[in-house]
Amino acid sequence: MIIAIEKGLENIKQQLESRGYKCFYIGEEGVADAIIYKDKDNHPYFEVNKSSILNLSNSTGTKCIGALLINSQGKNIEEIMDILNRRTYSPLF
Repeated sequence: MIIAIEKGLENIKQQLESRGYKCFYIGEEGVADAIIYKDKDNHPYFEVNKSSILNLSNSTGTKCIGALLINSQGKNIEEIMDILNRRTYSPLF
């Protein structure tokens, strides 16, 4: 699994990399399966996978490109790992 992480979450990035996940910072070129962010008002995740979507619009094949969004506020590394492993949050309501 490849994860894009907002700058400022270096501790989470290091912990995930030590557990075998491939990580890069939001703003770097890359395609992510999940995006971890902290600033809900900034919406930094809009730039992730953007180049893949543009390339997809030029091709004839059908392929879904999306990423799981994880807000890291109030979550420890174990909670984030659980979300990544299940690939879903618990019910929203």
